[in-house]
Amino acid sequence: MEEERASDSARRFNGLRTYSLAAIVMLLIEFGLGVGVNIYAKLPLADSRKSLLPAFGRAVTGGPIVLTRHALLGILLLITGISVVVRAARIRDNVLLAVASAALVAIIVAWLSGTRFVGDAADGASLAMALATGVTILCYVIILFVAPLPAPMATIL
Repeated sequence: MEEERASDSARRFNGLRTYSLAAIVMLLIEFGLGVGVNIYAKLPLADSRKSLLPAFGRAVTGGPIVLTRHALLGILLLITGISVVVRAARIRDNVLLAVASAALVAIIVAWLSGTRFVGDAADGASLAMALATGVTILCYVIILFVAPLPAPMATIL
């Protein structure tokens, strides 16, 4: 029974680390796409700033392909961020849960800043996206270092 519990715990930590690493890779790709959008893409004209949904819709359907990919990868990152929070909650480690939650908040800040950027191309929105991306990467790197390694890996390192 104890061995089964340890195996389940190791599996949960491994899943958390795997999702965190995947998020880091996606964030680096997202950062590159965002730089491309900021420098080279012609953004779709904004019709209003009343709602974030029209700005997101314009980003996905009315903009250049690099903007579409950037917006869709942002949604995938949001889903991944939620999954990391759920995985951290299932482990019941308050530090990991706090860091995963901070990462999710940073992803949401970046997403909201991105919709603002599509609406008015504000430099502040672009800066907020970049800074939120950096915070998110830092959070997921912390998770990789804080989450314990499985016993065989821990003895190797």
